[in-house]
Amino acid sequence: MRNGMCGFVELCKKPAKKIEKTLDLQVPLELGNFRCYHPIQIIHASDQGNQITKAMWQFLLEQKDGQWKPSKYTSFNSRWYEGEGFKRSFTKAYRETRCIIPASGFVEGMNKVYHLLKPADESPIYFGGLFKQWGDPENPVYSASMITIPPHKKLETIHKKAMPLMVPKKDLEMWLDPNFKNTDAFTDLMQPKIQQDFEAVKIKGWGNLDADGEAFRIEAD
Repeated sequence: MRNGMCGFVELCKKPAKKIEKTLDLQVPLELGNFRCYHPIQIIHASDQGNQITKAMWQFLLEQKDGQWKPSKYTSFNSRWYEGEGFKRSFTKAYRETRCIIPASGFVEGMNKVYHLLKPADESPIYFGGLFKQWGDPENPVYSASMITIPPHKKLETIHKKAMPLMVPKKDLEMWLDPNFKNTDAFTDLMQPKIQQDFEAVKIKGWGNLDADGEAFRIEAD
């Protein structure tokens, strides 16, 4: 689905290595491009520490013909609204099953014009996400969504309805802690902020990362 909301991320080697070190991951992250409605890797807490799990990048699933498939009500984004929070279908996951979607860049767009955005210093992006477990606990299927928050004025020419949640490094431990259920503590995270300088470039299409113009900088707040 070629939606303007953030539904395409990439992960390159250098940022991936930084993520593996920061979150003490015991296996390497998969590199490449990841699209909504397809499998994506998430990082979440477990009894053995932080772990990488493959999840379908759509939040709600239903069983059809013996397989878990996207529900007609599914979404690859979980939107947080100012003054309202999440819709009911996301509130339990927000309390109990938060995750990180690791990336080095992402695609945003509107009106069929798309841009690739990357941190100017090649640092990693820790997208805030929610995940859900389905089926047999011994052999579960996972689904996930990326959280979106109110739009930022500096991004309004790229996408004016919302922006993805990027969790600061200092907040990762609290974000990933499944025992931390006081979500009021995350209210400040949900405010639109550009926490680092980004390089943005218009690309030829959703999923086609070839540049179609000159890169420009979006400065941190």
